[in-house]
Amino acid sequence: MATNLANEAREGSFLLELLHFAGWRLRVRDGEVARIHAKRAGVELEVTGATLADAAGTVFARAMRSSRRRNGGG
Repeated sequence: MATNLANEAREGSFLLELLHFAGWRLRVRDGEVARIHAKRAGVELEVTGATLADAAGTVFARAMRSSRRRNGGG
């Protein structure tokens, strides 16, 4: 099966869209090292990754954990 390079370039963007719609302010830098800065309700996250998809996955997971703690969850 052939790989669509345009889709690869956007890999991880769905997670970033979810964060955006959940109220996170995002700054994304996709260079040699992908870097994402996310901020919401006094919580700030700074994540780097080898690819944008790696960084997006990490920042999404950390954002979900921070939301659980703030809302009284585990």
